[in-house]
Amino acid sequence: MMTDGFLYIYAPMCGTCAVAERMLSVVEAVDPELKIEKRDANFIPNELEAYQVMSVPALLKLENGQVRDRLYAFQNVQHILSFVK
Repeated sequence: MMTDGFLYIYAPMCGTCAVAERMLSVVEAVDPELKIEKRDANFIPNELEAYQVMSVPALLKLENGQVRDRLYAFQNVQHILSFVK
């Protein structure tokens, strides 16, 4: 399990996740120092339970292994940039 940073959780067959991932690639291009780890929800059932993930796509802000904030509505790139700052 991650301790600090951003964790993007998705499902491969999720269309909304594909759109969110494209927005995240723009966010990473805008801020190259930003590191967002990506994980397929199908392979991390324990983390989903521990982090109390309710749906995908989800972007979690982690500090010391704890979820400090979570984003489910990937409205636009600016919204995501505001979340990660």
